Amino acid sequence: MRFNILVTTAVMLSTALFFSCKTDHEVRISGTVENLQEDDVLLFKRLDFSSETLLDTIRRDGNGNFKYTLKKGVEQPGYYYLYAGDRKAAALILKKGDKINLQTTRDGKVSRLEGSEESLLLQQVNADYHKMVRKFDSLYVQYEKASGKEKERLSIELGTVFVKYKQSAIRFLYQHPRAFVNTSVIFHTFPGQLYVFADPKDAPLLRRIYDSLYLDYPLSPHTMAVRDRYENMEKALRMEHAFSQVEVTDFPDICLPGVGGKIACLSELKGKTILLSFWHSANVRMRFDNRELQDLYRQYAPKGLEIFQVALDTDKAAWATAIRDQSLLWVSVCDGMGVYSPAVTSYNVVEIPTYFIINRNGDIVSRESNVDAAIKQIKRLF
Repeated sequence: MRFNILVTTAVMLSTALFFSCKTDHEVRISGTVENLQEDDVLLFKRLDFSSETLLDTIRRDGNGNFKYTLKKGVEQPGYYYLYAGDRKAAALILKKGDKINLQTTRDGKVSRLEGSEESLLLQQVNADYHKMVRKFDSLYVQYEKASGKEKERLSIELGTVFVKYKQSAIRFLYQHPRAFVNTSVIFHTFPGQLYVFADPKDAPLLRRIYDSLYLDYPLSPHTMAVRDRYENMEKALRMEHAFSQVEVTDFPDICLPGVGGKIACLSELKGKTILLSFWHSANVRMRFDNRELQDLYRQYAPKGLEIFQVALDTDKAAWATAIRDQSLLWVSVCDGMGVYSPAVTSYNVVEIPTYFIINRNGDIVSRESNVDAAIKQIKRLF
C-alpha cells in the first residue's frame, strides 16, 4: 500500500514539474486595448532587426479585452509589438516565463504595464527618445528655411539637442548595464540616419555593454549585434592609429563611385582649386559643416573652386539619401568600405572631418580638421 502511495506521489510530482517547466517557458499576455474601432484587428509581431514578422492575430471582446499565450520562439528575449490595425498599441520586451498585464490605447498610450521590468524600461527609453527626435526634426525644418544668424543659432541648437540626448543615453547605459533594452539604445538614430553612437571612440562603452549582456544573454542575436558593432569600431580605431604613421607627400588620385554609380576621379579636377573633404554622413556636425561649404561653393565655384567629398560610410544607401537630402552640388563619392577605403590610406586620414586644399598647380598646400580653417585657406587662394 505504502509502495503504491509513493509511486502515485512520484507520478504526480513529475507531472507537475513537467507542466511547470513547460509553462515557465511560455509568455502570457492579458489586458485591454481601449478606443478600438469596430474593424480593428489585434496583431502580434516580432521585431527581427530591420523588419517586423507577423506572428499571430489575437482575439478580443467588444471591450478590447484579450488574452494570449506565446509558446514558441522565446528561448531568447526579444522585441514584440501589439498592433491595433495599423497602429502600434504597445512595444514590449518579452522573456520566457513573463506574465504581463497591459492596458493601452490603439494610439499606444500605455497606462498600465505589469510583469516585465524590461518592458517598463523600454517604455521609458522610447518616451525620451521619441521626444528628442521630434524636437530635433522640428528644429531641422526651421533650420532648412532659415538664413544668416538665425541659421547659425538653429545649427547650434540642433547640435545641442543631439549631444544632450547622447549624454542622457550614456547615463542610462551606465545605470542599467545589464538591461536587454540597451541592445536598442545603442542603435538609436536621429532623422537622416544620424547614429547616436557612430564615433569609433564609442567602442569601449559598447564593449562594456556587450560584456554585461553576455552574462545573461550569450546566445541572443541582439547581443551578437552589439558585439559586431563595437568590433567594427575597434577596427576603425586600430586603422586610424596605423594610418597616423604615414605622411602625404604628393597629390594621390582617388577614383570612386558617385551616387549614381559612375566613377569620379580627383585627377579630373586638375587645374582648379580643389577642396578634398573626408566625412561621414551620419555625423551631425559634419552635415552642418556641409551647409558652410555650400555657401563657399556657390561663391567660388564660378572662379574655379571644386569640392571632391569622400564619405567613409559603410551604408551606401544612407549616404546616398543624405546627399539627396542636402542637395549637395559638388562631387560626392563613396565605396562603402569605410575606414578601409584606399582613399583613407592614400591621404593618411586619421580623423574626420579632414580637409585638404590643393592649388591649381596640384600642390597640397594645407591640411585642416576644421571647416572654418579650411574655408579661410580656400579664400586665401582667390
